[in-house]
Amino acid sequence: MRSSAPADAPRGVRLAAALLFAVPFLVYIAGFRYMGSGDTTASELLAVSLVREGDFDFDEFFEPGEEMPYAFTRSGDRIVNLYTVVPGMMNVPVFLAADLAGVDLEASLPVLNKISMSLLAALSVTLMFRILLKAGTPFRRAVLLSLVYAFGTLVWSSAARGTWQHGPSILFLCAAILLLLDGRPRREAWSGLFLALMCVNRPANVFLVGPIFLYLLLHRRRRLPAILATALIPLAFLAWYSLEYWGSLLSLGQGQHGKFWGDPLLAVPGMLVSPARGLLVFSPVFAFSLVYMVRVLPRRGADSLHRWLAIGFAVTLVGYAFWERWSGGHCFGYRYLSEFIPVLTLFLAAGWDRFVARRRWTRAAFWVAVAASVYFNFLGAFVFPSGFDHIPNDIDFHPERLWTVGDTELTRCHQRLVEFVSSRL
Repeated sequence: MRSSAPADAPRGVRLAAALLFAVPFLVYIAGFRYMGSGDTTASELLAVSLVREGDFDFDEFFEPGEEMPYAFTRSGDRIVNLYTVVPGMMNVPVFLAADLAGVDLEASLPVLNKISMSLLAALSVTLMFRILLKAGTPFRRAVLLSLVYAFGTLVWSSAARGTWQHGPSILFLCAAILLLLDGRPRREAWSGLFLALMCVNRPANVFLVGPIFLYLLLHRRRRLPAILATALIPLAFLAWYSLEYWGSLLSLGQGQHGKFWGDPLLAVPGMLVSPARGLLVFSPVFAFSLVYMVRVLPRRGADSLHRWLAIGFAVTLVGYAFWERWSGGHCFGYRYLSEFIPVLTLFLAAGWDRFVARRRWTRAAFWVAVAASVYFNFLGAFVFPSGFDHIPNDIDFHPERLWTVGDTELTRCHQRLVEFVSSRL
């Protein structure tokens, strides 16, 4: 069901949207705690090259023969980003403003990256609020669930803290869903731009974007040509960048290639419920979303878009289940499922009356899950890392540790917080 924002309170809606941007942004940048990884090193630096020289190579940062971090690699006679360049491109507005203000860009990399990613994450909160209103969610509930989205998920603890591919992907998906729900053909057409940007930013997002385009083919065929037309814009950039910097369209704008030798029987439950990476462990509030997905969407008459989004979730689970490391490497929480935070929030709203509000115990369980989700992601935002990923050994080579209930990232972060508070009392 779709509906626009309440017609009798447009000022209230605009004010709420503004606050749902400003408040999360201020929380996200608190302390300027930036936490990327080796994967994000090149993306953190890319905006410097774009602002200063207008190109995508890093030749000016390294001497001939100098050893480079693994996120940088050589392609022909250039030093380029091993991963896709969209996250670094998203930093350009902040870096350009800082450059005009006379800020030393290289000396300020962590702070500038933190501000940029926090802005993107906060903007996605506002878009999520608009999505919920468009989907028919009552105003107050839309505000509540937007706050759950902002502080009970990896939007706070991961996307706003590092120049990962996931933050831009989440923003692009929010924009695409909002445009698809708008109902006006001219606006709906631009959803193709953001869906294609998701794939250019992170090729694995095709697991979700593919089912969305199948939905459009089956249910909105007349509007599909316009949507495909806008999708060609980022795809044209991808083709140019792949040929110019990698010499092949098949590179998909990156030097990383698939390593599909994982164990799906271990990976699927791992991504959902393992103590160190599980979606339902780090954001238990999404248990209600999965109940809606399993109980409602397979039935006749279910929302078609929701059904295809759920198919995308299932396809993504299966796709990552065969990946080399389903855990996502050294990170906080369910990194590989980050892009589904907007989808799961939408499902939480859709299943509210049936699975949350109907009984007293489900309402109580919801608030307990919200409290746990916010606390766990607070730990990710202000306490992580705890050393879990590499002490006493590297979880990439000892994945059995991801199933240890008594010793996880969350238990270590909680203990560190308790020790910090105790030392101040």
